[in-house]
Amino acid sequence: MRFHPFGIGILYLALVCPLSPQTPLPAALGDPGFDSLDTVNRPVETIDVHVHEVNLVLSVTDHKGKFVNSLRPSDFTILDNGVEQTKVTFFKRETDLPIKIALVLDISASIAFQFDEEKKAIKSFLKAVTRSSDSVMLFAFNQNVQLMSPITNNWDETARRVKDINPEGETALYDAVSVASEWLALDSGPARHIMILVSDGGENKSKATIDSAINSALKAEATIYSVNVSEEKLSDEVKRGAAVLKNLAEATGGTYLGYHKDTIAGAFDKIRRELRSQYALAYKLSNPRGRTFHRLQVLVTNRWRVRCRSGYYVK
Repeated sequence: MRFHPFGIGILYLALVCPLSPQTPLPAALGDPGFDSLDTVNRPVETIDVHVHEVNLVLSVTDHKGKFVNSLRPSDFTILDNGVEQTKVTFFKRETDLPIKIALVLDISASIAFQFDEEKKAIKSFLKAVTRSSDSVMLFAFNQNVQLMSPITNNWDETARRVKDINPEGETALYDAVSVASEWLALDSGPARHIMILVSDGGENKSKATIDSAINSALKAEATIYSVNVSEEKLSDEVKRGAAVLKNLAEATGGTYLGYHKDTIAGAFDKIRRELRSQYALAYKLSNPRGRTFHRLQVLVTNRWRVRCRSGYYVK
């Protein structure tokens, strides 16, 4: 959460929060001047230092998993620490806010068989998604975390840089998530913070724990999209890796993409479509005092699924 207008920061929510049949839908928000809220060039409002404004980005899908892009502010109900929030100050469909991407690539020995396919998918994804206003950093990890130089529009150089990596060694997955989160937290302007984690979910060398890695991502306002590149088999090790990747994605509001359901290229294409199908909104917090961690739930009409984080830390 930030103490300033929407244009100076963005807070991601992230945890899948479907309405259950037993969950009564609270009273819908009134449309606070929809046309004016959906205007990019609206005047920057003056926010008193005692007024807390929460900014968030979220995705909504229907019962078939298709993105729903036609909702209005009145279709959403926001619960912050259980208190309904009604003072929506900004709303935008299909937000075009810049994207700050941490591409976290597992280069341990266990994923070597998939590495060539990964490189092709990464190159195509970055060419299709990123623009001059976006920023991308490549992190490669085995038992160590390597911070590569920033990726630019020179895709041939990007391919050469990834090609020089030789998969080997053990896996410090939680350390990699923590390090990438620290980079995403270094934000000098408005952006959506995205982490794409390409791994089989193996973990045997981290100093960090999964809980501390998730907390680092939440504090960085980062959404994790985990792409599982393990072989299609149901060993206990593969199941443990999948559970790790699902936990990281669900706790931060991203998506888990399993290898048995998606090719690597298909997984990256799904991420691309979601990044271009998100809502951005902001609200003035009616209950600013209290705990440093605020638990959030976003409900929507028609019992569609909202992908949002479980909460945020007050800064």
